Amino acid sequence: MNLNNIKLFVDEHNVANLSLQSNSILINEEFINDFIEAINFICNNKKIKGVIISSDQGKYDYDYDLNFLLSLTNAKAIFDFITKFSKTLRKLETIGKPIVSLIEGEIKLCGLEIILHSHYRIALDDSKTNFYFKNIKYSLIPSIGGSQRLPRLVGINESINLFLSNKILSAEEALKIKLIDEIVKEKEQLINAARHYIVNNPVSLQKWDNKKIQSNKLNPFSSQNLGYFISKNASLHANTADHYPSVKVLISSIYEGLNTDVNSGLKIEARHITWLIQNIETRSMIETTILHKSTEKIQEDIIQKFKSSFEENYAAEGVRLLINGVSAPLIENAGKRLDFNAGPLEIADSNEIQCVINHLDSTDAAVASLIRSMQKINRNGLSNDKGFYDYKKGIKHNIWPDLINLIPPSKIQPSIEEVETRLLYSSINNIFYNFIKHSAIKDPKICDLMLIKKIGFPFWTGGAFNWVKKYGIDFFNKKSNEYSKVFGSRFVVNPDILKILKSF
Repeated sequence: MNLNNIKLFVDEHNVANLSLQSNSILINEEFINDFIEAINFICNNKKIKGVIISSDQGKYDYDYDLNFLLSLTNAKAIFDFITKFSKTLRKLETIGKPIVSLIEGEIKLCGLEIILHSHYRIALDDSKTNFYFKNIKYSLIPSIGGSQRLPRLVGINESINLFLSNKILSAEEALKIKLIDEIVKEKEQLINAARHYIVNNPVSLQKWDNKKIQSNKLNPFSSQNLGYFISKNASLHANTADHYPSVKVLISSIYEGLNTDVNSGLKIEARHITWLIQNIETRSMIETTILHKSTEKIQEDIIQKFKSSFEENYAAEGVRLLINGVSAPLIENAGKRLDFNAGPLEIADSNEIQCVINHLDSTDAAVASLIRSMQKINRNGLSNDKGFYDYKKGIKHNIWPDLINLIPPSKIQPSIEEVETRLLYSSINNIFYNFIKHSAIKDPKICDLMLIKKIGFPFWTGGAFNWVKKYGIDFFNKKSNEYSKVFGSRFVVNPDILKILKSF
């Protein structure tokens, strides 16, 4: 059977050899339909004694067709697409006959999910055999059972750490954590080892389908695991205020899925991925950093001008908030929760507090006075280990204790969300100002990519233009105008920017 994406033949030992073809590394409808046809053939042929899954080039570097996935705006369409593939692979996994995967080359997330359906995984001991884990924080969680099978195979903590890392595991490392079952030295040994397993295991079950195998290590309600899930969720919320939904959804998928059987867990995972694909922040990150392919290079001097202005403006807004009576810890936490590289006061220190002066106007006399007062007592910033923070040999310690005496915080503090909004809107309007000023950059999409990759703008936004477009141009303009009446003209949105936002 020769399909566009799969080659299938039954050998003289009545073993079905299912070879994935490398003409496409994107999992789309055609790929899934080919899989359905091949697996239906295997399941309907009673003479078949086992299945060997391989790839024509050894690699399993498969990814989802994100253009197609993001074109599905209806929840049912997304859910049906995901479960269509998952149910097909589950059908193969539960056929009762041994399923073996042969592994060589690089394995990415979707490829990993495919081979996790095997009862036995054999890898070539070669420097090119590597499992690539890419931090799902900026993209999508596993979609065809990875969040359910990997924890059941290697453990909860190990799985979450891998999914949230950018690790590359060698074949030996994968064997050590039981991600694979066997390593062979020579390529010719792969097929022989697979046939040997099939002959000696005529009836095969996954450990999660074997009722005789029970493990308390997978109980989410055990004291160790429950504490881990609670602390992980708390730290995520504290650090980024849920701006990276993939992480929370992954942990929820694992936690909820392990509370039940694998079939229910797969449905739970599918529901979570369906929600995630529709999430604004997820779509923004994917559109800007994955789907937007550009060969245009931005000159380094332009990048540095954007970066300097961006950081100085961010620092200046933080000091203005301080002058307005907002406590320094609240200001810094707001910046970190937004996922800027650091809090605005820390950025002021690292660039030297003098940098704030560059972004002040006639209404900022109090800010200029604070900076001069600090300079008089030699608190210039990181260079001399004294600024808004105290440092020891360049290492940050605590916020300067006497800062509250120099500028006492108000008794009534604003919400952290309000501080976040002001920092974000000030930063975006600064970016828009520089986009108009530096005409060398004409494409908002290229600008957004630069902001995330080179400038330090929060990744979850998908960039300034993308964020405003997704959350509402009119709403952003209205809120900016309200801020401009209270805090100054830096919040006024340039009319040309509004035209650009509405046209791209």
